Amino acid sequence: MIAKMTHIRLVGLRSQENKIIDGLIARGLFEARATDEPTAKPSLERGDGSSARELKLKQGKISFALDFIEQRHIAMREMLAESKKVAKKQGSEKPELDFELSDRKFSQARMLITHADFSDVRAKEYDLLGVCDELQNISFDTVDCRTKRGAIDNKIRDYSPYASFPLPLSVLGRDGGIRIAAYLGGVDVPVDGLKDHKCAFDAISVGDGALVTVIYKRDKGADVDRLLGACGYVKCPYTDDCTAAHMIEALQSERADVDRLEYELTRRALDYEKYYDELRILYDVVGLEIERVEVSDNFLKSDSTFLLEGWLPESVAESVIAEVKADCPNIFVQMLAPEERDAPPTLVVSNKLVEPYEDITNMYSPPKYREIDPNPVMSVFFFLFFGLMVGDAAYGVILAAVGLSLGFSKKLDVGTRRLLQLIGWGGVAAIFWGVLFGSYFGIDFGDTEIALWFNPIEDPMTMLYLSVALGVIQLTVGYVMMFIKLCKDGRPFSAIFDAGSIILLFAALVCLAIGMVAKNPTPGLTAFGSIPENVLSGLTTAAIVLAVAGIALIIVFGGRANKNVFGKIFGGFKGIYGLINLLSDLLSYCRLFGLALSSCAIAMAFNTLGLTLGVAGYVVLVVLHVFNIGLAVLSAYVHNARLQVLEFYGKFYEGEGRLFEPVGSKTRHIRYA
Repeated sequence: MIAKMTHIRLVGLRSQENKIIDGLIARGLFEARATDEPTAKPSLERGDGSSARELKLKQGKISFALDFIEQRHIAMREMLAESKKVAKKQGSEKPELDFELSDRKFSQARMLITHADFSDVRAKEYDLLGVCDELQNISFDTVDCRTKRGAIDNKIRDYSPYASFPLPLSVLGRDGGIRIAAYLGGVDVPVDGLKDHKCAFDAISVGDGALVTVIYKRDKGADVDRLLGACGYVKCPYTDDCTAAHMIEALQSERADVDRLEYELTRRALDYEKYYDELRILYDVVGLEIERVEVSDNFLKSDSTFLLEGWLPESVAESVIAEVKADCPNIFVQMLAPEERDAPPTLVVSNKLVEPYEDITNMYSPPKYREIDPNPVMSVFFFLFFGLMVGDAAYGVILAAVGLSLGFSKKLDVGTRRLLQLIGWGGVAAIFWGVLFGSYFGIDFGDTEIALWFNPIEDPMTMLYLSVALGVIQLTVGYVMMFIKLCKDGRPFSAIFDAGSIILLFAALVCLAIGMVAKNPTPGLTAFGSIPENVLSGLTTAAIVLAVAGIALIIVFGGRANKNVFGKIFGGFKGIYGLINLLSDLLSYCRLFGLALSSCAIAMAFNTLGLTLGVAGYVVLVVLHVFNIGLAVLSAYVHNARLQVLEFYGKFYEGEGRLFEPVGSKTRHIRYA
């Protein structure tokens, strides 16, 4: 059900503002709303948001520290792996880098903590922010190392083509009667041209090109430059007092120093890894403070008082306000029922069985505050359809055991627990259907009949009839809920003409289907073959009467909303055409038939394959059946959700509600035990 909400309006003293807000937040049941703009009190004002901005900067610093620790952990792992690789290549038993890296897993799952843990971290905030400052300084030095390494690598790359030049680079371009120059370019050396200028030259292959050393008279320099430039050669720009090879060696040594410095910086950063969990908690400590400040900024305030507004569940509103008044007696509180123009948040209150299915609805769209809660009805169909699609009792036992045991574990997050519970309850439904179908790991029991009802592989038509029958039931329930919704909205005639007409057609379809099955019963539906002839005749007559009544309602009243006569007439026939979409919705339930058969057929195929492999086949069978269970669960979840939100909800459900979010409930890294 959707809990009723109470709109509270509280006036208190500015001196007690923080105490009142903290008291409401601590109870975890208060959602703030912005107070209306004053009409007769222009002196009232809101907060300017400066405090919230400062807190967000603080939270950003903590977020950076968390990311930096994770990055340095990954970087250290790569450094250690590279060091081991180098040591192995050099034949050394001990790598150069020696650091004991923690086995921490940087999971995004929320931590399970107590309120005492939260309070302890809040008390350490100053020290932990100091850790963030240290990590920020280390990050600056790390970035500087990366910049230096990039510059060194660029220099090494630039000097590398000249590494084979045997002379100091300072001899290149030296002034005098004879000059030496080095040119880097393609493999085609203009030999004849250089000979024409009476130059001594030597070419060394460098990668895909060549390094040409030319000795020429000073007055021939321009000619040599022009000749080689035309062939794509570039003169060496370096004039260092050492060879290029020595220069590269010096740069590599400098790079090694930078690498060692980054290693030491990474070690320093990982010394603070022990604060990682506390920093995650601190992130949410500051987040809660941001929430509180933003709530306060939305209140209207005078010099000495403030006006607070928000929502409380009606069931606890009086007790919560009584507790706040006990702490701060100098307050005035109004508790008001939501007005028609209000849009209260939606708080869905379900029992433990229905709770897991709320996420299916919320994934599509939460219900509106004044809407019918669809979860209790939808959960029954989701439960039955999930089990039918899996369709194997042995698979169901595994899913129920794993899903329910893990689903009720406090160690997992709420969303994960609910998903596992949903799968677990689906396993229970699979046991039910699997026993009826006689399916246990898809094993073929031969002539032994173990199915309590029928075997879908041997009697697929009964399975098809069952799937369509379940579709008829759910769609009929959908239109019944549409009927109730329209009556609740004060539109009884729309309920009769729009929903009632379709309900009559479904009733006619049921009568007609019973008669057809009775005349041509399948092995799984032999009971229908014993219906007396006079009863069948009555069902046929009832089907005709119900169908005529339903179609008449659609034709006569389907166009009632149109203003002109032609619109009213043709609007009814348009409604008849719309029955095609209804038939399409009904046929969508054939996916129950397809998935149930496929799960069973795949299991039987895996059994046949496994038995051909001897003893090793049993190991293969385990892997294959685990794969089939995963495939069945995925298919059952996705296709089941589609049937609920499109075929079922499409008949009566509006959605587009806003979930109730109490102040202090939005945490990124933590959850309370």
